Amino acid sequence: MKPSKIQSLLLMALIMFSGCATETGGVTERESGALLGAGLGAGLGAIVGNQTGHAGAGTAIGAGAGALAGALMGEANRRNKESVKKEMRQEMMQQQYQGQYAPQPYGTQPQPSYQQGAPQAAAEAHTKYNPRTGQTFPEQYQFDPNTGEQLQRLR
Repeated sequence: MKPSKIQSLLLMALIMFSGCATETGGVTERESGALLGAGLGAGLGAIVGNQTGHAGAGTAIGAGAGALAGALMGEANRRNKESVKKEMRQEMMQQQYQGQYAPQPYGTQPQPSYQQGAPQAAAEAHTKYNPRTGQTFPEQYQFDPNTGEQLQRLR
């Protein structure tokens, strides 16, 4: 069976779209959903089109409809994950802050909550920071509540 022009063009388009990438170098969820949907839609369209005598047209229509549906589902999945991450960050902030601590820019001295006369080095030994943003946090913090990144000890 010789492939039709439409099938050849569809194959070329799928190969070209598989090269789509983000700044981080990976395919986004929307793009992977579109590719998966296009493949499944093309397969189903070919089966249905073969039954009606128009396999090429069925493949093209199925691929287009599948790509659209897959892209929409991929984008919905991405947005759902982002909202879950945002809720988790807010919950972490509520648990960590408890209304008594606020992050400070790197280089500023944390407000001591210890007795007058205690050495300053003890306060710095119990301080953590985010190396990317430079914000400092109290000892009990494990993650930056704004970005969710793991904190390191201040040296």
